[in-house]
Amino acid sequence: MKIRYWTIAAILSLFLTVVACSTAEPEIVEVIREVEVTRVVSETIVEEGEVVEVTRVVIETETEIVEVPAETEPEVVMAEPPSEPQQGGDLRIWQPNGWPEQSWPHRSNWESAWALSPMAETLFWPLPDGLEPRLATGYEVSEDGLEYTVTLREGVLWHDGEAFTADDVIYSIHLRNHPNLRPLNGLRQGRTITGMLDYYEGNADSIAGIEQVDDYTVRITLDSPDAGLARLFLADLLEIVPEHIVSTLDEEAVLNGTADYWYTNPIGTGPYKFVQYQTDQFIEYERNEDYWGGAPAPDRLFLEISTAEVAAVKLQRGEIHFMNPIVATEVARLSEDPNIDVLVAENSAQWYGLEMNYFTNDGLWQNPKAKQAFLYSIDRQGYVDSILQGQGVVRHSFFDGTIYACPDMVEYNYDPDKASALWAEIGVEPADVTIDMMSWLGLNARRDYLPIAQEFLRSQGFLVNVDFIDNSLITDYVSGNGVRGQDWDFHVLLFGPGVDPGSILPFITEDSNSNFGHRSWPESPNPESGIKENAVRYTHPDLPGLIERALVETDPDARVEIYQQIDCIWNEEHPAFATASPSFLAAKSRLLQGPNWQLNAGLGTWQVMYRPGDWWVWDGQ
Repeated sequence: MKIRYWTIAAILSLFLTVVACSTAEPEIVEVIREVEVTRVVSETIVEEGEVVEVTRVVIETETEIVEVPAETEPEVVMAEPPSEPQQGGDLRIWQPNGWPEQSWPHRSNWESAWALSPMAETLFWPLPDGLEPRLATGYEVSEDGLEYTVTLREGVLWHDGEAFTADDVIYSIHLRNHPNLRPLNGLRQGRTITGMLDYYEGNADSIAGIEQVDDYTVRITLDSPDAGLARLFLADLLEIVPEHIVSTLDEEAVLNGTADYWYTNPIGTGPYKFVQYQTDQFIEYERNEDYWGGAPAPDRLFLEISTAEVAAVKLQRGEIHFMNPIVATEVARLSEDPNIDVLVAENSAQWYGLEMNYFTNDGLWQNPKAKQAFLYSIDRQGYVDSILQGQGVVRHSFFDGTIYACPDMVEYNYDPDKASALWAEIGVEPADVTIDMMSWLGLNARRDYLPIAQEFLRSQGFLVNVDFIDNSLITDYVSGNGVRGQDWDFHVLLFGPGVDPGSILPFITEDSNSNFGHRSWPESPNPESGIKENAVRYTHPDLPGLIERALVETDPDARVEIYQQIDCIWNEEHPAFATASPSFLAAKSRLLQGPNWQLNAGLGTWQVMYRPGDWWVWDGQ
């Protein structure tokens, strides 16, 4: 798909223009009004047979059209809400970009996570200093770190009244990691669980290290210690599904994500029950009166699907209560509304970036100096100042901005001379290289980086294409079956440390199918080995030892030192490009109570509604 030149021009115009913040001009309207007009009138009359000129003063009433400032109603500022939730009413939240994946085990886009949050639950929720129990109440770890005993919450009911048990947890783990789940999700966490790789690669019927002790206890056995297992496996992408329902559905439809169950009558354990999904309009839920955490206050919840422009208008009219995300250009305007709170999470644990195709241009992007030259070629601070309106920070490595950041961080700030020198050093003649970059629909600020990068790379002499594609075409494009074939270079990325530094390990572990090189084309691995033919995988001679240490080390200070060394390797080699960490921006009506936005975004979990059962709507009285 060719990007339209007017789109590039519009974005570049914003990028190259210094935006001055000033008070908005008042709105001017035309009105018709009556006015008195005084005139001195001279006229000729015949008086006593003579022609006489008479002068007199005349006051007349006329109408005219004038321009005046529009009358505005005085703003009504709300009082303080009560401390206790008010019962009843509807909770309405914006749902951008529809509902991409209805199938729970297939969900990858954050919009789908929002859609699942009210009805689906995980075992734990990550917190800055530990885990919050949800469907599990706790876990114990053996002295050697190889056995986790997870205790489940008793008395939890599925929305159809059936009891939640260990059967559901074990079934959900096997479904999420099933070898025939298509499109195949990378095995990012749980690789250390005994038998997980055998099961994932289709060589076993079950995961040997997942064992049911009783109805409310699950034992997980590992081949080697894994310090991030609890936060990244038990509290990450593992929404628990009802085994007594999903196991009765057509298996092929469940595994390829086409079962209509997920958007017609799915059940969970969460604070809201699914009611209906009206495509491209809304998802409706009702209060779960039997929720283990206590029934939520609102009667109903609606996720309303619309454009950002429509959502912003509805927010100001009080027709929706929460909007995530908002664009940076809306911050100043919405902040002026006394009945709206703009939520700014500056310490985000994620960043926008680019993921590269390791097969492109005969290995050009396998060369660290080519990646460094790429970063020096683009004014990323200018992107933050313009597109992000200053609501963000340039990032130079995976852990930049955290305690795990490389102590000797090299900052790749815009320097075209350094870029040119590096291109020349590695023998790259820009005019001979075409760079193809792709973004799918979604976060506009992330997408809008590409035309900026395009212009700066063109100024270096490269030929550069930018493709904006529909979300449904992502797999085809990345696997080499899209409009650019196998010769594409970069696609956009939302990535970062998240809830635990161990989130980086699958992407830099050489034999992982989440390794950055493995994620490039060709798509399908060898069914016997699980490895792609001729696969180029990102690696570094120091990484295997550091990864092994990172998995077993539980001391916080020692973990910091290990991950700092890993970050220094990233800072030099850039397995993927970090662009900038945006401030995650949302806005809510002051009628809405309950969201903890800073916790959401600070943990990199802004894409999930944290504790939706605690959200409620005040009547303003």
